[in-house]
Amino acid sequence: MLAQEKLIKEAENAIKWIKEYINKTGAKGVVVGNSGGKDSATVIAMATKAIGKENVLAVSMPCNSVKSDFEDAKLVIDTFKVKSINVDLTTTFDTIENSINTSFKEQLSKEAKINIKPRLRMTTIYSIAQTLGYLVIGTGNLSEAMVRLYDKMGR
Repeated sequence: MLAQEKLIKEAENAIKWIKEYINKTGAKGVVVGNSGGKDSATVIAMATKAIGKENVLAVSMPCNSVKSDFEDAKLVIDTFKVKSINVDLTTTFDTIENSINTSFKEQLSKEAKINIKPRLRMTTIYSIAQTLGYLVIGTGNLSEAMVRLYDKMGR
């Protein structure tokens, strides 16, 4: 584990990098997918420190989700007092799954269905960000990247 001083310094460096990158690109703010988990909460906290809560939009995107996920996402929004919207992707997911299964004449595999959700979420936050002149901040972590689970840009 990192010593507390080193951890604080790394967080400060990341916050500084976020601020500099946003300023360099001329973006008006950032969009963060808000699951209510520790990764999205950390990114929202850092973005808020870097560019101010008024420039952070947290997007909750339930998709056949459990109620506690929505409650956790709301807690993150309330804690950091950022702007937020909720885009329920359940109907979209169900429609895509049904359309593919009907056209493909086979049922999608469990893994394929699992991967539809992050791709829908990615499409949603990138669409919102482009509309607002914001950038998307990913919430994937190192362990997800190591096992190629992080779904940046739908890959």
